[in-house]
Amino acid sequence: MKDFIKYHLLSIFIVIIAHTISYGAASNYSQHSINSIKAIVDEEIITQEDVVKRAAIAIKEAQDRYGNMELMDKIDQILKDTLEEIINRKVLIKEANKLFGTNEAMMREVDKDLNSFVKGAVKNVGSLSKYYEIAEAQGINPIEKKNELKEDIMIDKIMKENVHDKVKVQPKLLRRYYCENIDEFRLKKEVKLRHLMVKFSAHNNNKEETLSIAQKIMKRLEKGGDFSTVAKQHSDGPNTENGGLCSFEEVNELRKDLRDAVYSLKDNECSKIVESPVGYHIFKVELIKPEKIQDFEEVQDDIYKKMYREETSRLKRQYINSLKQKVFIKVIN
Repeated sequence: MKDFIKYHLLSIFIVIIAHTISYGAASNYSQHSINSIKAIVDEEIITQEDVVKRAAIAIKEAQDRYGNMELMDKIDQILKDTLEEIINRKVLIKEANKLFGTNEAMMREVDKDLNSFVKGAVKNVGSLSKYYEIAEAQGINPIEKKNELKEDIMIDKIMKENVHDKVKVQPKLLRRYYCENIDEFRLKKEVKLRHLMVKFSAHNNNKEETLSIAQKIMKRLEKGGDFSTVAKQHSDGPNTENGGLCSFEEVNELRKDLRDAVYSLKDNECSKIVESPVGYHIFKVELIKPEKIQDFEEVQDDIYKKMYREETSRLKRQYINSLKQKVFIKVIN
């Protein structure tokens, strides 16, 4: 039964995302599912439709990435996260209205920011009529969008005062993090090389014939033949036009057995013939970057950014949870 409900909801989501039926048709398709109440925040109701509409983009992205059964689980999580996001937003808007509603100076500042934003958007498209035309073509109600932007500005201001301005990352904590998580800053050995491949499929899947050709190529290299030139002439592998030159990233994407063969080579050394399920390979190392641990000075900015994000998330959760204590919230499963 649960799987049926999931699939039923998925069908609704896909319909809404694809815009293949109107809002009214969607309601008729499943009036109970689309209008069912998911949560109450004081006197405000959050319906399934509210959650679906806000989650549409995330669901579409998941739809492109996952198969049906895995998609069901992803949709469950997206729905939960989106419902929580909507609840948090309503709580923040309530607090913002409480603070800004009694302060004319602050509201004037909000309106100034809002008008500046709208003027910028209008300027980008050329005229106010063009702005409305584009909005309507995208199914956006300009008035509702303006109200939403106003709420966003108000939320940003209270978040700045109660979260962002309070974020502090002490310099001594950066060094401590570095010492306690040293493996994060260990760079693995990397190899840049040239790759020559003789595919079975390029020679009628005749293994003996393919090996014979690889051996002839190998003899030419052993006699001093230029690897890049030989690869351009005979390789069936990638990057042939560049003489088989592979980046560090491409080397890391090789099969493990081929990667192991490569990592056993010395700088400027040519491998023996290596067999794989698709053919025979010959490698030549161009450059080796040995394993190393990055110095603290190299990574301290990255550590700061990570700790700043984590502290911001912690304070944000703490602030929103404190606001939730002031309102009635009921989540309906």
